[in-house]
Amino acid sequence: MTDFMLMQRRDALKSLLAISAAGAMAACVGEGKAGDAGTKRLSSSPKLLPAEMALVSAVAQTIIPKTDTAGAVEAGVPAVIQSLFTEWGDDNFRSYWRAGLDNLEQHFLKSGGQPFANMTSSQQANLLGKYDAKAYAEQGFDDFYKSMKSTIATAYYMSEPGATEELAYEAVPGEWRGCVPLSEFPKTWAT
Repeated sequence: MTDFMLMQRRDALKSLLAISAAGAMAACVGEGKAGDAGTKRLSSSPKLLPAEMALVSAVAQTIIPKTDTAGAVEAGVPAVIQSLFTEWGDDNFRSYWRAGLDNLEQHFLKSGGQPFANMTSSQQANLLGKYDAKAYAEQGFDDFYKSMKSTIATAYYMSEPGATEELAYEAVPGEWRGCVPLSEFPKTWAT
């Protein structure tokens, strides 16, 4: 019975993540930004290629690194994105992600001289920090990156480590205390 209930929960979480990814994708379709493949021929594989997965993993781990809690890779975020890509996404979704990942990698190749996944963690943090600041400062700079970052965060906080280790989790809330100092509860609540 427990395994059956876990599968239902996982399916529900995948569906919620797919809905958020669909909203992000729909907002960018037809704008001619990251959704354009340009003149470069992109793969039509129904799975993210190893180089694409390496980029997704490196970006996810840079955004949510391992600290005293699990990082994005340990929480299974790249696998969730691969699952969205293969099991949920249609050809337009795959094209959007492929073009966005390719644009991101090309930027990092120009800026860092090598694939993002091959850089040291300090190089990754430095380059991604600059890219992130520009993406959020300049409207329309890279909408794909913003939706990718949102998908990474959503997948992380829907994972078991994200919901139970990073966030404070209490299955049944205790007594109501309306006025407590924030220092007593330093984490944000998952429930």
